[in-house]
Amino acid sequence: MKKERVFYLDFIRAVAAISIIITHYNARFLYMDPVPYKKMIITSEIGGVYIGAWGVSLFFIISGAALMYVYQDAIDLKVFYKKRFLNIYPMFWLAYFVALLLLFVLNRGIVFPDVPKYRFLFTLIGIDGWLSQIMGTFYILGEWFLGVIIMLYIFFPLLRKGLIKAPKVTALFAFTLYIGLIFFFGNGIKGIALDTIILSRVPEILFGMWFIKERRKVSISAALIGLAIVVANSFLKPSTIPQMYQITYVGISSYIVLIYVASIVERFRIVDWFVSLISKYSYAIFLVHHVIIEKIRSRFDLAALSAFKSYILFLAICLFIAIFSGLLYKAHDVMMKIIKDNFLQRSKTV
Repeated sequence: MKKERVFYLDFIRAVAAISIIITHYNARFLYMDPVPYKKMIITSEIGGVYIGAWGVSLFFIISGAALMYVYQDAIDLKVFYKKRFLNIYPMFWLAYFVALLLLFVLNRGIVFPDVPKYRFLFTLIGIDGWLSQIMGTFYILGEWFLGVIIMLYIFFPLLRKGLIKAPKVTALFAFTLYIGLIFFFGNGIKGIALDTIILSRVPEILFGMWFIKERRKVSISAALIGLAIVVANSFLKPSTIPQMYQITYVGISSYIVLIYVASIVERFRIVDWFVSLISKYSYAIFLVHHVIIEKIRSRFDLAALSAFKSYILFLAICLFIAIFSGLLYKAHDVMMKIIKDNFLQRSKTV
């Protein structure tokens, strides 16, 4: 049975997707000295944390919430993993193949210096971006986030069972691991950044799951408290609190605020249409945006770019992202239809 659409999940997914695009556009400006903040789109941080970390936190929360919304009542593991596989890999493989050919033409060849061929397996299973932190891989698109989301899908049935059967024990165990991880490995583990380790994201994931499980609603008082936390952290910038803690509580607080905002803007048809569109193409956007940003931005002298022209460039990049993510989405649909009609249906009749 198809679940009814939850607007606030789509709304927050759209906000997170836009924040990631802004993050990767602004990233180059952060390496300049002095940093040209006026050329950046909107801001480089929210609630005292890097806007990229903020957007990723929202993604982890809505990922847990969306999965719990669909699978709270029952879960067939075979169907679950098959669906997750089909939702991730065909589009990823298609996008990677196209990006590989495109970069080959634009760069007159692609060089992965001294990368053993066996490591292409990491690309096939979608963790090349995550592993690129510690070794050379054939990484082009997808980044570390895709690898951690794959890990989330692997562990979700266990988290779901724990939250349903023993919620207090599950929460206590998860937060103990989370606190211990930050205390002992605040700088990461053997080159792997702390915020890319799945255990550091479990509190966000569990919060999203719990919120759906309890069918919670956000009152204006809860929204104001969440907003107060975000604003206070933005002004105080508490250096004594580990950054991972700040990402978690600012992300959760922002999630609460955005749910309330979603309840207000949902009535506007243009907002509903835009949110639905971004949410629908969010995975395709995630796959194509980084390559597009890099290739277009590399054609401009960012140091000579005015603030006004920076915004024009950003809008142009967004247009290309929209075009290519739409093409990827449609190409994926055609590819899956061909596979279904010519292979899956035929296998059923044999």
